[in-house]
Amino acid sequence: MAANHRISFDPRAEYWRLPERRLPLAYFADRWTGHFAPANALRSIARRALLHFDQARSQGIVSYRGVDYDQAGGFKQLCAALAEHARRLPPFPEWEQLRVVWPKLAGTAGEDIARFLLSAQAIDDIEPGFTRRLPWFGYLGAASGESVGNRQAFFFGYANLWATTNAYLCGGAQAFAPVIQNTPSDQLLDAALRWRQGTSPVRTTFRVLGRDDPDDGPQDRSQYSTVIEVHGFLNLEKAPYYNNRAEIYRKWFNAPSNIDAYDLTAAVGAATGDWIAQNTAAADRLSELFHNILDRPLSTRVGFETIESPKKNKQAHVTEELLDPNLVHELETAAKSDLLLLDRLDAATLTLHLLLDGKLFRETEQPIELDAPIAPPSAGKLVAAQPLSAAKSLPESLRPYAERALAYLHAGFHVLFAGAPGTGKTTLAQFVGFAWDTELSILPDRMPASAAPLTTVGNSAWSPFHTIGGLMPTRHGEFAPYAGIFIDPGSTNQPVWRLRNAAIVLDEMNRADLDRCIGELYPLLSGSVESVVPAGLPGVKKIKSSSRFRVLATINDEQLDDIVFPISEGLARRFQRIELSGASREDVRAFLHLEQSECPQSPRAQAAYEAVATFLEVARDCNLLLKGEDDDRLPFGVAYFTPLQAWIEGRLTTSPTEGTPSEEARHLLARSLSTLGRRKWSQALRNFLAKP
Repeated sequence: MAANHRISFDPRAEYWRLPERRLPLAYFADRWTGHFAPANALRSIARRALLHFDQARSQGIVSYRGVDYDQAGGFKQLCAALAEHARRLPPFPEWEQLRVVWPKLAGTAGEDIARFLLSAQAIDDIEPGFTRRLPWFGYLGAASGESVGNRQAFFFGYANLWATTNAYLCGGAQAFAPVIQNTPSDQLLDAALRWRQGTSPVRTTFRVLGRDDPDDGPQDRSQYSTVIEVHGFLNLEKAPYYNNRAEIYRKWFNAPSNIDAYDLTAAVGAATGDWIAQNTAAADRLSELFHNILDRPLSTRVGFETIESPKKNKQAHVTEELLDPNLVHELETAAKSDLLLLDRLDAATLTLHLLLDGKLFRETEQPIELDAPIAPPSAGKLVAAQPLSAAKSLPESLRPYAERALAYLHAGFHVLFAGAPGTGKTTLAQFVGFAWDTELSILPDRMPASAAPLTTVGNSAWSPFHTIGGLMPTRHGEFAPYAGIFIDPGSTNQPVWRLRNAAIVLDEMNRADLDRCIGELYPLLSGSVESVVPAGLPGVKKIKSSSRFRVLATINDEQLDDIVFPISEGLARRFQRIELSGASREDVRAFLHLEQSECPQSPRAQAAYEAVATFLEVARDCNLLLKGEDDDRLPFGVAYFTPLQAWIEGRLTTSPTEGTPSEEARHLLARSLSTLGRRKWSQALRNFLAKP
C-alpha cells in the first residue's frame, strides 16, 4: 500500500528542521487527534492552515533551519512570531462547524493556534507522541484535498509496516520511533521492498538515521527487535517469525550460539520447507487453513481519523464517514492480493510458521506445570502444587522489558526497574528473578505465587544489621549470628559468610539509605572482588560473593511521599536501569481486553470502553498526559485499572444504587483513581464524572 501511493518524505528536511511546520503540526496533533468531527471541516482547515505557515519563510518571519532554537533568538521568540503569523489566517467558514461540536474553541482558527503557540512558550516539550503526530504528516506540503488523500494512504501503509509490530508496541517504540522520524521514507521503504522481493540476503544490513546521528552517519540497526520482526513478517513463507522465545530453536536444531536471528530462523525455515515438500497431505491441510485465515476481516491499531469521545463518535458517524475504514479496506485488499499469489507450498509453509509461533507463545523451554510440585532453588524441599488462581501472569506488554532484564542478569549485572506507579515493576522483578533462579532462558507466561524470589521493601529504618546482619540476643542471654537480607542464612554458622545464592527483589529501593546499609558490599555487587572483610561483625572474617546472587530493584519516579533517599552514583552504576513508561491508551485497552476498534458487545465491556475513552479525553483536556515517544501516556500504570478489569470479568459486583452499567463503570474508575490524591487529578475526576 505504501508502494502504491509512494511519496518521498525526508522527516529532517521537511519537518524537524522547519519550525514553521513542526510547531503548527504539534498544535493539530495535540488538539485535534481524536477530535475528527466534522471530518471534512477539519481536513480543510488543517491543509490550508499548514500551507499558510509554509509562507512564513518566504515572508521572512522565520529563516532558521534546525532544532537549536537558541540560534533563532530562543524558543519563546519563535513561538511569539509564529503566533502572530497565525492571527493573519483568513477566516474559515468551516471553523464555525467545528465550534458547534467543540464549543470551547477560540473565535477563529488563527486565534486558537496562536493561543497554543503562546502557551507552549512555558513548556519544554509541546509535541504529543509519535502516533499522534504521524497522521498529520500527510498534510505537510499538500496543495489539494486529493493530494492529502494520497499522502494519507501512503503514511497509513507506512505506519502499519513499521509501527504496529509486537516489538514496536511492547517497548520498541522508544528505540525505533526516532528512526522513522529521522530516516527518509525512500530509504526505509526500499529496504522493506528488497526484503519482500527476496533480492537481499537473509542476513541483511539496515543502515538508518536515529535522533542523534549526523546526516552522513547512518547506523546499522538490523538487530533492533522491530527490524527483525518486520523482516520476518515479510518473509514468513521462507522462515518462521523471530522473538526471544525463538531462541529455543538453537536447542531444537542444534544451531551454533554465535549465529544471529536471521541465520537462525533461515536454518529453521530450510527444515520446515523440506518437511512441507515431503508431506503432501499436511501441505494440503495447511494450505486450506491459510485460505480460511484470509477470509477473516483485517484490523489494525493505526488510527488516522478517530474520535475519542464516545458521544461525539456516535454523532459523527451519522453525518460523515471517517477515512480509516477506507484505508483499512485498501490495506486488506492489497495484502490479500499479494498473499494469494503464493503457491500451495509457500502458503502451507507460511501457515506452519504461524502455528509454530503459536506453539512458542504458549510454551517455554521448561514449561511450568501448575498441577505438579515445584522446587524453588532456594530450598531443597518440594512445595505443594499451586492452583491456577494462585499463579501470577506476565503481561505480554512487559515481556520485552523482562527479556532485557534477564539478559542483564546473565551478563553479570543487577537490574533497576524505574517508572511510574502501577506499571508492573514488582511483577517484572519477580518474574525475572524466578526465571533466573530456576535457570530458565525464556520468560514463562505464569509463575506460582509461592515460587517468587525473596521480595522485600526498602525501609527508612534499615541499617547494616537488616541488610548484612549481626548478632542477635537469644533467650538464654547469649548471642547468635543473624543473616541480613543479602546474606545466605546457611552460611552464618561459619566464619566466612556468603551472599545469597539466588535473586532478591528489592522493592522501592530508595526508601532505604542503602549507601549506609550495604556500602561494605559494593565491591561484591560490582564483581570486582571475590570477598570483603566486614567491619563490626564479630567472628566474621569475610563475606564471599556468589555467582548466582542478583538484585532486582524498583523505584517509583513519581513518589507518593517524602521518605526517600537519593541514589548515589556509586550505587546506581552497579545496576542496569530499565525505564517503564506510564500507560498509553492501547496499554489500558489491552489490560482490560478491550483492544477491538469497535465497542465490544457485552454491556459491561462496552460501558468500560466508553468510560476509559471519556476519562482519557478529560485527562488530555486537563493537560495531565505525558508526552511519550510513541503516544501520550498517563503518569501511572495499568494496575490502577484492576478494579475495572475485575468488574468487566464479573469478579466484582457494585452496589445496585450505582445505576446503569455506564454509571457503574464511571464511578468505579473514579474511585480506583482517587488514590492518586492530588488536586489536579481530583479536579479531573470531578470533570470526568460530570461529563455528559
